Amino acid sequence: MLHQPNLALRTGALAAAAGIALAGVTARDASAADGAAFYKGKTVTYVVATGAGGGYDFYGRLVSKYMQKYLPGSTFVVKNVPGAGHIIGANQIANAKATGQTLGIFNTGLIFAQLLGRKGVKFDLTKMTWIGKAATDPRVIMVASQTSIKTLDDLKTAKTPVRFATAGVGSSAYNDTMMLSKALGWNMKMIFGYDGTDAELAMRRGEIDASLGSLSSATLFVNNGYGRFIAQIGGTPNPGVPMLANIVKEKNAKSITALIASQAELARFTAGPGGIPADRTAALIAAYKKSMEDKELVAQAEKAGRPVEPLYGEDVAKAVRAALDQPPETVAMVSEILNIKPPSNKVSIKLGTVSPDGRVITFKDSGKDIKSKISGSRTKITINGKPGKRSALKAGMSCTIDYKPGGENEPITVDCK
Repeated sequence: MLHQPNLALRTGALAAAAGIALAGVTARDASAADGAAFYKGKTVTYVVATGAGGGYDFYGRLVSKYMQKYLPGSTFVVKNVPGAGHIIGANQIANAKATGQTLGIFNTGLIFAQLLGRKGVKFDLTKMTWIGKAATDPRVIMVASQTSIKTLDDLKTAKTPVRFATAGVGSSAYNDTMMLSKALGWNMKMIFGYDGTDAELAMRRGEIDASLGSLSSATLFVNNGYGRFIAQIGGTPNPGVPMLANIVKEKNAKSITALIASQAELARFTAGPGGIPADRTAALIAAYKKSMEDKELVAQAEKAGRPVEPLYGEDVAKAVRAALDQPPETVAMVSEILNIKPPSNKVSIKLGTVSPDGRVITFKDSGKDIKSKISGSRTKITINGKPGKRSALKAGMSCTIDYKPGGENEPITVDCK
């Protein structure tokens, strides 16, 4: 006979656990209610980091409309702040006062911008207040219907450069197009200044041949016969559209395809500056969740051909942190492709091994063994606060090393005691 635990004890334990869970829910609800009271009579500015029209503007206005509904007495005002591939708008959101009265939407290309230390970035995505994300939106490569391009191979064998549209350096379209172009050998050139639906209008005028963007933004254009898809990245396969992951063979191309596909999982998110009071954050997340579950919002999005696959609060924050947690090899590869100097890594450690001439040292970074080659001319070495030579470095020294990940992991500075 199997041993049965004491039923009374088990029932009591379950009741206690249920009570704790209920108390947690009640506390969250109370916090959200307190935060919601703050918004009565208040105006919330919702920044859309692109021009009017297009997917980000659609989701920004849709989210604002319904969050206002679920924060009674509030007024949401949409403000379009385009420029620098969404960086200007994101900077404005991140550096606003943390009152909970500034929120906004920007593209996932800014994950790359932060990862690579792009000039002009004045935000830290890991420190922002994450309210939610509205969709999972696969990326697609679309060409104008009047072009002769039918397959990915046509981008490689084109006799004249294929004109790809992008808003600007740092946007998702720019990053994804540049990475895939260099990895797959496309004959193309980027044409800047096409924001929102501008690229589609430019395709119809014959100014642009192709674009790389979200499936939801491009579907209507294709359904109307103005363009065609030649590949999809991420998401559920669509009939007649090749999945890029099934086509590419080369290692770097596979890595880039997987990286872009992972970004597609974080489409159309809403965030505010870091430090918004907890009760207001709870109220914002609650209003966002109610908005995403509102049947009218879902119907409106469906009518426009826009997906609604939400995620909320800390779950979005975790996904963003995971996207930024890339190995140095990936950062170096992407940096090289985008022609951007990769950011350095700074660690405070004890030296592992040191070659007799001091040219090669080993140490640990986040638990990983790093082998680093010191330059005699470029690396600045200090020992006990004074200029030193690499030949003076010894195993076991306590050092702060600022190095460039990838390749030979060359140090910029080595400061030892």
